[in-house]
Amino acid sequence: MNNNEKEKFSDRLNEALDDAGVPLKGMGRQSSLVRMLGVSHRVAKKWLDGEEFPPTSKMVKLATELNVRSNWLFSGQGEKSPESAAGMDEDEAEVHRHADAMSQEAFEVASEWMRLPQSQRQALRKVIRELSVAPR
Repeated sequence: MNNNEKEKFSDRLNEALDDAGVPLKGMGRQSSLVRMLGVSHRVAKKWLDGEEFPPTSKMVKLATELNVRSNWLFSGQGEKSPESAAGMDEDEAEVHRHADAMSQEAFEVASEWMRLPQSQRQALRKVIRELSVAPR
């Protein structure tokens, strides 16, 4: 991820924290994030300042705590609020169930997958199945 993407993530994180009524930066925001997620002050500051992305498990927990969709928080794609979206489809729900075990790369692929129309997902599933059983 480049610095611009990290800064955009920080903007979305701060927006979600504002919406959730978390104190402003310099007035307890960092400490609130530390308590919410059980991370160090240094780590929370890096997220708030756009220097680092949280690991996938923390990203999903953040989205849950702040009542935003993790795909929006991570990438800016889709609806911000779970209530304003049509709801998670089966694939998106599966991604969230396994988020703790996913690498950042897997989460990115899953997020891109969720933006595809169902017909393209079905075609890609077929290709992936064929590749996974092909001799190496």
